[in-house]
Amino acid sequence: MSTSRLGFGIVGTGMIAGVIADAIAKSSNATLIAVSGRQIDTAQTFVATRPEVAAVRGHDALLTRADVAAVYVATPTAAKEDIALAAIAAGKHVLIDKPFMDHASLARLTKAAANKRVAFMDATHFVHHPRTAAIKKASAEKIGVPRSLHTTFYFPFADRGNIRFDVKMEPMGALGDMAWYSMRAVVEYLRPKGHIKTAVTVPERDSKTTAVVRASGLIAFDSGEVSTFNVGYTAGTALMDLQLLGTSGVIGMDDFVLDWTDSFAFKNPGIKTGYTHRTGTATRTDVTFIPTPSTTPGQVAMIETFADLATSTNTARREEFAASSLRTQEYLDAIWGAATA
Repeated sequence: MSTSRLGFGIVGTGMIAGVIADAIAKSSNATLIAVSGRQIDTAQTFVATRPEVAAVRGHDALLTRADVAAVYVATPTAAKEDIALAAIAAGKHVLIDKPFMDHASLARLTKAAANKRVAFMDATHFVHHPRTAAIKKASAEKIGVPRSLHTTFYFPFADRGNIRFDVKMEPMGALGDMAWYSMRAVVEYLRPKGHIKTAVTVPERDSKTTAVVRASGLIAFDSGEVSTFNVGYTAGTALMDLQLLGTSGVIGMDDFVLDWTDSFAFKNPGIKTGYTHRTGTATRTDVTFIPTPSTTPGQVAMIETFADLATSTNTARREEFAASSLRTQEYLDAIWGAATA
């Protein structure tokens, strides 16, 4: 193992833990050291095709390892804070799956990480794809001042035995699972200057588990920006649409969460990654597609960004990532509060 690579441990053995394990393996500056499961056999099964990775039982055993410098927390939301706080206390950098129980929980985590001088980042893949930076850079020129944002994120899912339908472990259901990305798009692209003025959410709950399986709503700010969203599991297809409307044009995507080209969920090299732009009285045939190619999948870019963050002394950059997480959770809390009012 090269000493220049950040040694990772993963807490959790579910699907998304596998995605991150593969991303670490493909990264240029990180390596996977160990994986912990609540039961040793699940950890052993997870690492069976990864002979250089150790299996350990429980996160405590993972955190005692000197060769593990960073931890990816891939557990249900209800368990995240305690595990992440233990990792921070052990001096580990923390990359953590979204969402969080609430803004207060996330604030405790970011404060603890800052006090311990370790990196903390939420694991939102699309933030790290070069398309996101390209849109933010081009936004003023292409569309003027962003004023409204509409996002739709649906993925067909109906397994009531999955943790997403367990309201004790994942209280927000589809809202936390899917609308996190809608709220992160607000942070990244709409960039509201003011405070939340209005939040409205209309949820649909599963008849047996009471988990939220679909939600539509709106969040508006006292500085004038407005975002509408539709998320859930019930559309029968994958939808990842985004429209960012400014004062002089519109930017759009139909894969804003997971790009069609090379994300972990989709592998379509014939579909170019990018965004559309239209202005004036442009018709469908006048819409311009602006490619934003990348040789690195978003989840791999995220690992590389985090490894750089962990090995850097740039505290301002760490604070910037923490602030983005906190704003996202603040907006998510607002629409969740509207859903349960």
